[in-house]
Amino acid sequence: MKKMIASSATLAALLVGGSVWAQQEQALVAPATPENVVEMAAPATADENIDTESYYDWVSEFEQQFQSIGVASDGRAFFSGQAPVRVSNLDPSYGRELALAYEKAMFDMRADFVMQTYGRLVTETVREIYQDDSTNKNEFDPVDLQKADAQGGDRFDALLDKALDLMDKKLDNALVEQGVPAEQVQKLSVEQKKTTYKNNFRRQVVKSAVRSMQGLVPVQTRIFSTDTANGPVTVVGVIAVQSEKTRQFALDMSRKRPTAVRGEPKTLTDLLPAKNTQYLDEIGLRYSYDEQGRPMLISYGRYAVTVSPDWKPARAYQATQNAIAIARTLAESSIVEFMNTNVQVSEKTPTASQEEDLVTKVTTFENGGRASEEYTQSALGETLSTMLKEGRSTASGDLRGSTMIRRWDLKDGNNDKVLQVGAVVSWSYDQLDNANAIDAQSRGQSSNRKSEAEAVQPARASKVINSLDDF
Repeated sequence: MKKMIASSATLAALLVGGSVWAQQEQALVAPATPENVVEMAAPATADENIDTESYYDWVSEFEQQFQSIGVASDGRAFFSGQAPVRVSNLDPSYGRELALAYEKAMFDMRADFVMQTYGRLVTETVREIYQDDSTNKNEFDPVDLQKADAQGGDRFDALLDKALDLMDKKLDNALVEQGVPAEQVQKLSVEQKKTTYKNNFRRQVVKSAVRSMQGLVPVQTRIFSTDTANGPVTVVGVIAVQSEKTRQFALDMSRKRPTAVRGEPKTLTDLLPAKNTQYLDEIGLRYSYDEQGRPMLISYGRYAVTVSPDWKPARAYQATQNAIAIARTLAESSIVEFMNTNVQVSEKTPTASQEEDLVTKVTTFENGGRASEEYTQSALGETLSTMLKEGRSTASGDLRGSTMIRRWDLKDGNNDKVLQVGAVVSWSYDQLDNANAIDAQSRGQSSNRKSEAEAVQPARASKVINSLDDF
């Protein structure tokens, strides 16, 4: 059985309080309605109950327990993505490549969704059949060695030909001076080709799509070690969800306005890992609710730095701070991409079957006269298959409302010269209120730190209704 390196299923909001046994007992008696699908899929215990060997087994088990990937139910749909880590876990760049593999998986997930839902396909098929059974099929036109300018042409072409002739003569003279026989220098070969049989098939499919996405958030991620014909490879798998609630919250936070989306209140302690080493299992974005039941985001960014033995302590310290700054930027970018991401993708897949018979004639001239003629026949048979996928995603948004709540660094278990680092960034309405208050003070205005959301719709923990439909 392939070994699973790590599990980071704690990638979503913990939706309903109570013990694991209580959740399982409820799942046994509650009907499998769309309202409780996400509730069962998101908690940490959901992923722990899935014993899988590979990414595809993991996705299959998820679909059997919760909901089919890519199928919308009441405005809610799950998506999956994967990407291999380019290097092994013994490589000094493993930590950085792991972070990039997660980004690749998220990009491919968005691209697949946009292509599947809004893509346009154009296909072109060409069939060519040709056969020459003529008695003169192996005959070629006589080779004409006269210059083009002798047949008439503009003055520029004539001057160019003369200049080339002069250069050729200088080169010939130089070669002769170096000892190359003059007859070899003046030797010229002209090749002519003719197709006598052709049975070709060519097909090209072009797919393209452009769309914006809002509110896509991971609910589970896993890191697998998968065997291939050339050895093991580490694969990062992601399962994400997009729903009416997440889209609405993304729209509200991008406009920095209150939201009517509500959920079960949580404390930050409930959401963050209890141990420092557990941060190694966390990567990407989480969706949850704050202590007042308002939606919030927690984003885990990670990176790594390889400390060289000849570095001074100050440089090693600065390199670590730089890596943490990169991790923070990656975490912030996930939050901005949640607000709104524009995706443009295209895919070209030309395939062809080629079968041709060719006749080739090579005429050799020496010292200005025809020396010899050589005929060859060849058969060409090829199967052509290529693929080109290109994509681009752009996202922009304000960082107001976000703040870094945690930073960490741990030595890599495989290489003590590699330091894994991370930054945890959250976006919440509390921090948005705080940023607005600071901005108002800097402009000399008084500010009530209570948000419009609190003024219009007070969130009291005692009055929050426990809905299974957090997403």
